[in-house]
Amino acid sequence: MKKLLVVALLGAAACARTPPPSTPPPAASSAPASPPFRQSVGAAEQLPKTLPPERFASQPVAARAYRIAAQIPAVLAQQPCYCGCDAIGHGSLLDCFTTDHGAG
Repeated sequence: MKKLLVVALLGAAACARTPPPSTPPPAASSAPASPPFRQSVGAAEQLPKTLPPERFASQPVAARAYRIAAQIPAVLAQQPCYCGCDAIGHGSLLDCFTTDHGAG
């Protein structure tokens, strides 16, 4: 349960200040698109490294989120991200923490 809460908080931190992408809404007849995520840890054998939390010393909340993300990369690799970052090539919530995107 605690791990699920951490994942939810990290997702919220990554997406909190990210504006939605400027794409037209999907057609009414199309099924809603699924946010990106890796189906299994095996699909993400080479997990990318998260940025060091020290990089966000002036943003304590972001630094904590990056510290936690570094501890649970396999969990985040299987979590979808709902901020629309798939438009910039992200494949899961983990990818938000490999750049400064997770800091908002």
